Amino acid sequence: MNVRVVYQSATGNTKKVAQAIARAAGCEAEPVSTATVSEPVEMLFLGASIHAGDVDPSVKKFIEGLDPILVKHVTVFGTGFEGSKDKAIGITKDLLARRGIAVNGKYYFCLGRFVLFNRHHPDFQDLAGAEEFVRSVLTG
Repeated sequence: MNVRVVYQSATGNTKKVAQAIARAAGCEAEPVSTATVSEPVEMLFLGASIHAGDVDPSVKKFIEGLDPILVKHVTVFGTGFEGSKDKAIGITKDLLARRGIAVNGKYYFCLGRFVLFNRHHPDFQDLAGAEEFVRSVLTG
């Protein structure tokens, strides 16, 4: 299966999760700022988080540039505060659906460290959980 992992990370939290997802998927994690999809992808794992109440503009631009013919399915993941989970995942899923791209109903989200909050996250268990999540998605 052709799998890609693309992420946006302002603090490094989502990058850590993206790297764990990529390890489990057998590919490299790519920052959204340099990623392009010009060949068919069966599963794209796309990671983002909420900053200032919205997903980063670079994620929006990346999604706007996706060709629904080339991207078969997208699975969303993210990091942040527990209260931002539904917003982060929801915004990203909605943007993808508006492009006509199939979005997996499953997603992965874990706490992310920010200043003095959620210290030590994402931690070993969060990253192991991300890897297990990927295996469950890819094996159906």
